[in-house]
Amino acid sequence: MGPVRFERLGDFLKPRVIPFLVGVVVILMIADFGSAVAEDPQPRRMTLDRYGITIEYRAKDQKVAEKVASICTERLPDLSHELGLDAVKPFHVFLIPDMPAYRKKLGLRVPEWGVAFAFTENQIMLVDVVKAANAWNSLEKVIPHELSHLLLAQRVEGVRFPLWFMEGLAQWQAHEWSILESWRLMEAVWGNRAPSLAQISSSLPANETQVRDAYRVAYAAFLHRFEERTELIPAFLNETERRRDFGEAFEAFWGESEFDYYARFAEHLSAKYRSRLMLFQTGPLFTLMAVLFLIVMLRIWIRNRKKLRQMDRIERRSSLDDY
Repeated sequence: MGPVRFERLGDFLKPRVIPFLVGVVVILMIADFGSAVAEDPQPRRMTLDRYGITIEYRAKDQKVAEKVASICTERLPDLSHELGLDAVKPFHVFLIPDMPAYRKKLGLRVPEWGVAFAFTENQIMLVDVVKAANAWNSLEKVIPHELSHLLLAQRVEGVRFPLWFMEGLAQWQAHEWSILESWRLMEAVWGNRAPSLAQISSSLPANETQVRDAYRVAYAAFLHRFEERTELIPAFLNETERRRDFGEAFEAFWGESEFDYYARFAEHLSAKYRSRLMLFQTGPLFTLMAVLFLIVMLRIWIRNRKKLRQMDRIERRSSLDDY
């Protein structure tokens, strides 16, 4: 799974920030980044003309900028098509050379382990250059995840989506899920660590482990709601755009209220992962590993027994020949 991300500028800022102040802070962010880049003798700006995307970075971060540009160019057509977005509107990407200092200076409440962050209301993505360079291979999932947030905001402007839907959609679009994530979700449910959808509707936990559990629940809830029929996403977003309210669109489109679905999904998750066949108290992942270990050891034992029998037969034949 990718790093923790937030989707709205308000989630970065301290509570009770009015819209005017939000705009001011965004202006300060851009200005602050511009001043940092100006200190570089060769500040750079890359523009993807097809989409009107601007990437700003220092000369020494050229390689990261090119990687981000390549991912955007490759993935934006599919991402926008999956959402039913006809045309991608321009947005800015800033490669931040010193994210801790940047975060402290502007009071941004972003997780320290995050690599990239999307500001959907202002169509801005921040990328931590240091973490991006250290997690090079993960950018193939991190950047599409953030692009999903930005594009969803373009697809249905001005409508607030619950976090579980946004994060579930972003993980699906970024192809972040794996078999290991399924086992980790199972362990979270088994250990009573999995949050409810109501708990992750408007905010995420501060703890990294809890956040990752929340992401797994969000992904499972997103796919379960669409019942693997993700081709319905554009139609659902059309309904949301028409009604201008996620809850109303949800009930009209699916025939059940958002909160009724929360309860039904909780029952589904419990029934799926709290099987009575899970007899080991240490958790399903450890159980699987233990079973696999026993199978491997059994195969080794059988193979060794066969070798011993073969050796015994050879020795007997040798004794008869000598006799």
